[in-house]
Amino acid sequence: MLNLEEVIQELSSVFDKPVADKLGHVMLSVYERLHESLVLQRLDLLERRVSDLSDEWRRAHTELLQRVEQQLAQSRLETDARFAELAEAQRRTEERLAQLAEEFAEYRKQTDARFAELAEAQRRTEERLAQLAEEFVEYRKQTDARFAELAEAQRRTEEQVRELSEFQRRAYEEFVEYRKQTDARFAELAEAQRRTEEQVANLTKEVRALAKSQKDLQKQVGGMSLSFGYVLENEAIKKLPDLLLRDYGIQVEGKLRRQFVRDKSGREIEVNLFGTGRRNGEVVTIVGESKAQLSKNDIDRFLRRMLGSLEGVYPKLFPVLVTHMVSESDAERHAREVGVALYYSYDL
Repeated sequence: MLNLEEVIQELSSVFDKPVADKLGHVMLSVYERLHESLVLQRLDLLERRVSDLSDEWRRAHTELLQRVEQQLAQSRLETDARFAELAEAQRRTEERLAQLAEEFAEYRKQTDARFAELAEAQRRTEERLAQLAEEFVEYRKQTDARFAELAEAQRRTEEQVRELSEFQRRAYEEFVEYRKQTDARFAELAEAQRRTEEQVANLTKEVRALAKSQKDLQKQVGGMSLSFGYVLENEAIKKLPDLLLRDYGIQVEGKLRRQFVRDKSGREIEVNLFGTGRRNGEVVTIVGESKAQLSKNDIDRFLRRMLGSLEGVYPKLFPVLVTHMVSESDAERHAREVGVALYYSYDL
């Protein structure tokens, strides 16, 4: 008879306890079935031998043996298959246990690292707390010292308030006396102010008369300047064609004129000297202005206002300035540097 406990104990040396226990019961069940089958078969065989030794009995015996062998072979195959399944399950279990062991080792490593980081953070926190405690003690010392200073300052302030009260009393008495004297002085000043206002009124009349005379003079000077500008432009219109031909090789076509022209935005602007000419077969647009007194700023303003507005509207702009005198020693050089033809009134 098969001893179940011994079988399970032997299987436990190879498999886990639950697996060994299950295999033991399976083997016991198979064994009991085989044993029962064999006993029945043997009894049947004996009965047949006793009752009948004929050929039919032998054939039946042979068939019975074949069936028994087939059953045994089938049972062995099933048992082997179950053992293979159990072995595969045990292999997968062991692989999973190995994988879990690796994962646990990695997790433990990470956990140890995190615990180390937390320990370091705790250490820094404790150091910071200790530092804050020291800073608080120092701050408390400074605060106590400041409170002591404020108390001393308060004491001095109270003394100063008492002194100010006494000073205010004396100042009020002095103010009463000073007001009496001031009222007398204000009366004197009021009389002096009255006399001054009379003098200012007389002076205002004289200034107004002088201003009227100055305006009249400015009108006369402005008229003279305007007249001089027209004279200068008229002379330039007559003489510039010969001068431009002589100095720059520009043959003026027609006459130079004082006229309105349209700029690049379509607005009309007044040009003192305007005309066209040719130089080396190329069309040139003459754009000029006359000014009694010329500075470098006047030259730059002319270039911005005239050339900047007319650039691209008329072909090949040629700037010309005519003046009576320059207000800066380097104005003539500046005109040459920026490409402006400059003529003086005595050139015309």
